[in-house]
Amino acid sequence: MNFFRVLKAEAKLIFSDVAIVLTIIGGVILYAFLYPQPYAEQSVSALSVSMVDLDKSDISREIAFKINATPQVNITRYDLSEKAAKEALIAGEVKAIIVIPNNFKRDVALNVSPTVAVGADSSYFLIYGSVLEGVMRSVLTQSATLKISKLLITGTPLSGAKESYTPYSLNTINLFNKDNSYTQYVIPAVFILILQQTILIGLGILGGGVNERLARNKQNEYEDRDTFLVMSARFIIFASIFLLHMLFYFGFVFSLFHITHIAKISDLLNFGFAFISASIFLGIFLGSLFNSREIATPTVLFSSLPLVFSIGFIWPLEAIPEVVHYLSLLFPVTPGIQGFLGLNQMGASFEQVLPHYGLLWAQVVIYAFLGYYFINKKRKKYANN
Repeated sequence: MNFFRVLKAEAKLIFSDVAIVLTIIGGVILYAFLYPQPYAEQSVSALSVSMVDLDKSDISREIAFKINATPQVNITRYDLSEKAAKEALIAGEVKAIIVIPNNFKRDVALNVSPTVAVGADSSYFLIYGSVLEGVMRSVLTQSATLKISKLLITGTPLSGAKESYTPYSLNTINLFNKDNSYTQYVIPAVFILILQQTILIGLGILGGGVNERLARNKQNEYEDRDTFLVMSARFIIFASIFLLHMLFYFGFVFSLFHITHIAKISDLLNFGFAFISASIFLGIFLGSLFNSREIATPTVLFSSLPLVFSIGFIWPLEAIPEVVHYLSLLFPVTPGIQGFLGLNQMGASFEQVLPHYGLLWAQVVIYAFLGYYFINKKRKKYANN
């Protein structure tokens, strides 16, 4: 059988399978619009907070007013005790508690540093950080006002008082993620994982289905197809589809959700082709191992969460056991994410991602060989049955 007949037969096998089509086309497109939705709000604002003012002085009321004026915090309760505020927090009526202690004004007058206590739901770091930011900004502003006022009373000029309190200024620049946005942080990496996992599921279903037919001695339709031609046909079909998916993700979807994309198109295509090639041959290899089509989806899905945490973009590599990270290097998504983020989000040159690029091509060679070997092995096994 010549190559074009094999290509036609493989295309028919792929596109006549509803599960494969829904995975490699419908699933990829659906994820593009559904996954970013929880991160559409770039920041948390107007969090419900309980204020417990035990001092009830003019200074404590002024601090409460300034805290309530911040965009992060909305004081919805004024409780008389910490116990009542804690019950509201446990019931979910508020997200945080702010406690201004007794004798707050007296301690300020005596130059004793009082403590404003903040208790927040730290289950979500974004909520916890937003409450702390709003409270700290208000308290520090009030503190600066009081200290500068005392310096002015002693005869210090206003400019000198400001410099004495703040002898230096801090200018914070967030490198690679200027908005501290979950969208910029999570979505680019997860999209790459989605590309790999959908490739693996599609080829896993395909390979597992073929092995099921061979096991039932329905091998007539495969025995005249050369393994190399079959693998080449699957590669061409999947590479054509997923190169378009990649351009769709890195082009239209990134622009739609205002995600940074600064890589040159030539670098993106070059690196992307290596990543997709490695993912396809890994999928062909895994498909040759599966004895049924149903195994593919749960196997690949169960691997997703461990991969997310072992790659190093959600959890720092320094906090991951080396053996776990080294195991993750067996998957194209690990060098893929590190290379894509370097090129497209951090402005790295192609030379700087060459180690990741080289690892992807090494995976292509290894998984192509393994796929070829196990496909032939399965054919021989079922032919002898």
